[in-house]
Amino acid sequence: MISSSLRSNSTAGDEAMPLFVYGTLMRGERSHELLGRARCLGSARTARSFELADLGAYPALVRGGSTAVLGELYEPDPETLASLDLYEGCPDLFQRESIELDGGARCEAYLMRASQARGCPRIASGDWRTRQQR
Repeated sequence: MISSSLRSNSTAGDEAMPLFVYGTLMRGERSHELLGRARCLGSARTARSFELADLGAYPALVRGGSTAVLGELYEPDPETLASLDLYEGCPDLFQRESIELDGGARCEAYLMRASQARGCPRIASGDWRTRQQR
């Protein structure tokens, strides 16, 4: 797991925060190549304050639950991050926001509003890779 020594915030002029990915952008998943040459910082887990919604082809991280979601942390360059924003439909479908990891470190992740994920099943384990295969 990643230590809590990660940068604590990201503001204009500061270096960007690491990006937490939890679904199709993870290693071995179909969209991983979109991360380009982003440096992988390793596995990570969110604080227990989220839900992981199963939207079929991909998951959505949603605030307000009690699940720790498993994923990976990356350091994308600004161009890769801009491309990922487009891919994720940010800010209409997903919003890139600061979140807390287990242990208190902060990073960014793509989140979906709870209202957009209403009615979608939840992945209780918090691990996209262990979802029921269709």
